[in-house]
Amino acid sequence: MKFFNVLERYRVPQFLLPNRYRQLETYSPDEAVEAEPELEAQKKNIYYTVYAFDEIAADIFKTKDVKDCFINYVDTDKIFWINVDGIRKKEVRKLCGHFNVHNLLVNDIVSVGQRAKTDEIDEHFFCLLPMLTYNEELGIVEKEQLSILLGKNYVMSFQTEHHKDPFNGIRQKLKNKLDAVRKKSADYLCYLLIDAVVDDYFEVLESLAHRLEDLEHRAISTRSNNNILVEISNLRNEIMVMRRALTPVRDLVYSFWKSQSPLIDSSNARFFKDIFDHILLAIEYNESYRDMTINLQDLYMNQVNTKMNEVMKILTVVTVLLAPATVIGGIFGMNFERIPMLHNQFGFYLTIVLMMAVSVGMLVYFKKKDWF
Repeated sequence: MKFFNVLERYRVPQFLLPNRYRQLETYSPDEAVEAEPELEAQKKNIYYTVYAFDEIAADIFKTKDVKDCFINYVDTDKIFWINVDGIRKKEVRKLCGHFNVHNLLVNDIVSVGQRAKTDEIDEHFFCLLPMLTYNEELGIVEKEQLSILLGKNYVMSFQTEHHKDPFNGIRQKLKNKLDAVRKKSADYLCYLLIDAVVDDYFEVLESLAHRLEDLEHRAISTRSNNNILVEISNLRNEIMVMRRALTPVRDLVYSFWKSQSPLIDSSNARFFKDIFDHILLAIEYNESYRDMTINLQDLYMNQVNTKMNEVMKILTVVTVLLAPATVIGGIFGMNFERIPMLHNQFGFYLTIVLMMAVSVGMLVYFKKKDWF
């Protein structure tokens, strides 16, 4: 049985759009799967994806025109998810105007670079949080802002970039008639979106852990290298980026968990509690990685200092051992008429033996004192 009716641009189900957008044609789900990469490849455009579902059926359509998203969400029992790839202020304001979203929330959506936050105004529950990915080539943590707007029977998500998002699993759930998301309210879909973002944090943390293990191995097994110290410092900066991103998300999830908003079903509070436990665990991992980088930096510096001390000790021993030879050579090199063994045919050899004997005696003494 087909659960998805896939529609091309300007072709949407009649129950979704005003009258001017009706008289439509239905396509198969396979065509939608093939069309999705084509949309993602054109990164300069803004794309809208609308999901409409209930226990019986689920529909999806994609479009580039914001007017196609002006759905009739009042006189229907379906749940809607509108996902916006890319932010264009004028179009965001049009879309939010159709859903009577307060201007303060609209300003938060179009303002990029904010910290995670939640807000509840009128009939909407709003949250903003970062989606984090690890760039293996540059070795940095990249952030993308995600805004989620929860209404009575709809959820709108706004992504600033056209990069890969963590919502493919949710899209698969929507295709499954038996999945819980098809039977629950819109706040459960909101939970799934936030949970997918938080789960992605652990992948970033895992990449940072692998990088930390590699640096630890190199710092212990190789000679002093200034590049390692720079890499440790860079890794510590990326961990601090994670810390600044994760801490506000903890407060965000707590707000959902303890919220008394009528938009959030009390039976779904336990799901947000589960996310709260996950974000606490992510913060704990990140803090442990931060401590490990500090310890690794101290270990590396102690290792460098230890090697330097060993070199200085060897140079000191060599200097001390050569000191008697220098003194003896200086004495016999003075310009006096009478110097012991000056005319002795074995005087030179005896002097060399004396120098070596004194040095060997000092070397034995240092060894007994366990100075090296």
